[in-house]
Amino acid sequence: MELSLEAYRIIVNNVRSRVDLATLCLVSKGFRRVAERALYNTLFMHETERTERICKTLVGQPRVAELVEALTIAIEELVPTTSSSARRARPETEETLWPAISNALKKMSRLRHLSIVIDGSFSSPYSGRLAWILADCPFRLKSFHSDMRWDENLVRFLNVQDEIEDLYIGDYDEGEEGPGEVEESTGLDEKTPVTTRPSGPVGPRASHNSLLTLSPTALPHLYTLECTFSEAAIAIVPGRPVSRLKTCFSRTDPEGKRAEMKEGLTGGGGRGGWYALDIADAEYEEGFARDLLRAVVNLTLGTLRYLGTLVLPVGGRERLLFYGLLMQLRYLCCVELEISGWNPSPTVVGPVAFRALGNELRLYCPGVVKIVFVSMNAGEGEDIGERTTVEWITGEGVARVEREVMNGMSGTEGIWRDV
Repeated sequence: MELSLEAYRIIVNNVRSRVDLATLCLVSKGFRRVAERALYNTLFMHETERTERICKTLVGQPRVAELVEALTIAIEELVPTTSSSARRARPETEETLWPAISNALKKMSRLRHLSIVIDGSFSSPYSGRLAWILADCPFRLKSFHSDMRWDENLVRFLNVQDEIEDLYIGDYDEGEEGPGEVEESTGLDEKTPVTTRPSGPVGPRASHNSLLTLSPTALPHLYTLECTFSEAAIAIVPGRPVSRLKTCFSRTDPEGKRAEMKEGLTGGGGRGGWYALDIADAEYEEGFARDLLRAVVNLTLGTLRYLGTLVLPVGGRERLLFYGLLMQLRYLCCVELEISGWNPSPTVVGPVAFRALGNELRLYCPGVVKIVFVSMNAGEGEDIGERTTVEWITGEGVARVEREVMNGMSGTEGIWRDV
């Protein structure tokens, strides 16, 4: 007996195991139609052999490939290894794996969210130059996260993706090398470089190759941008409606950082202005943090809701001046503060210290409901940083305090996307 489509969906939505979903596909045509959509809607490829099997299935059954809307590729088995036999086998594995992935991508016409994590773990001729797998793909993405190297193939792909709203660029290099050859490590043996042509990771501002420059009409709907290097923000933000930006200063000298700050923030924000700015720094300094805050106040026109990372001054007078600038950001509801210079550190004192600092800030900025305190001196003899979140929940008498270790996957590190 056939059930209604709604009944099938209710049953499938209550099945948590992917194995059980695969079994449901064999029960009846009605179950298969709904269970296949749940099974293939979101895919996570992280094992080499399993990834190749999935890709063969998608290539052999285009109907199934069209069900994929979100895909994450993070191949765990290609991380560097000390085994010489395993290292010799890796290039051969890559030569079959990535063409298989490329063929599968060409069948995913409805793919909307794509994440490709490479993290410098590749060897052989590819060495991170994998954007060729995106050639001739029919999909139009809404979000694209990748640390593939910036090359002609990646630029060509971005130039035709006119629906991307959320972009993460993990690798960027302006590549000012000349037309000669350059040496590059293979990742197999750091003492054995391979001579390659400079046509790999060359940034879009390299004047000698226009193919590495994004088209002015590319990414017309880009609202959220995360990039490891400020040069990428400087190249991408102007002329696009970016309102949420996370990046890091590439320079360490104050004048260089001021120039990067001016170039990166000018021309962004779209018609609605900036909503979130998360700008990291290799060397946090109280004076420059105040200059950054003053520049943000002058540029954002009061629309900003999230701001980080700023050094919280230790001195009382300096802190009052700091709060005075923050008060001008009327819509600010979340701020990230660096407190490594405090002695004793609030992380040693405990939650009461964080609540006290948070309540002090809220005397001047009552609209702030969440503060993230960042400390690289989490405790005596510790080098691991910590993030402590103080959040005021409606209806609760006191602020909620939560601490977490900074490990690159911290839950609070994505707050800037959601405010």
